[in-house]
Amino acid sequence: MAIATKVLRHQDAGILAAVAPGVFDDPIDVQRAEEFLADPRHHLAVALEDGVVVGFVSAVHYVHPDKPRPESSHR
Repeated sequence: MAIATKVLRHQDAGILAAVAPGVFDDPIDVQRAEEFLADPRHHLAVALEDGVVVGFVSAVHYVHPDKPRPESSHR
């Protein structure tokens, strides 16, 4: 089956209940996932195969007191 991609929103945290082994460093904590996704400066896109997360990319906008604009970082 084809792999689909999805940018997760706060209401999509339940998608992280089905993750293939080795995708993330540690097991997903749903409460922490909801907190991460609720912050508009946090971004998480996943690759899904048959409803299972098989890959991801995350990004965070960093706000610094000495910089005029946020910076972003991704994994």
